[in-house]
Amino acid sequence: MMTMDSVYLKVPAKPEYMLVIRLTTSAVASRAGFDVDEIEDIKLAVSEAGTFMMNEDKGVEWLELTFKVDKEEGIWIDIFASEAVDEAVLFSKNEQTELSFYIMESLMDGVEKAIDNGFLRGIKMYKKFGG
Repeated sequence: MMTMDSVYLKVPAKPEYMLVIRLTTSAVASRAGFDVDEIEDIKLAVSEAGTFMMNEDKGVEWLELTFKVDKEEGIWIDIFASEAVDEAVLFSKNEQTELSFYIMESLMDGVEKAIDNGFLRGIKMYKKFGG
């Protein structure tokens, strides 16, 4: 039976709270057992995702992060935006979008977009131990 530890974080979608996101990510990844280089990769990927979510959708009010740690497998991180729907922006593919996802995908073992009716609602990613 798989047992997972879960950590939840909800912060205002403002750049000044990225430090809170980075510190929490670093602490959870460290506690999970990742080495220093892997922690930096995870932290950078989560920072990129958080910044992307704030910039992509001007109506975002909160970022909600869920960290799930499986001591045998690795870490799963979901970053979701809660926003004012009337201000939501359709997800668009452009050079900046592609660069952001390239960075995330190069640092993590899996990255997927949670798109609902053309709107980007969240980013899910995972990193395996030793991955």
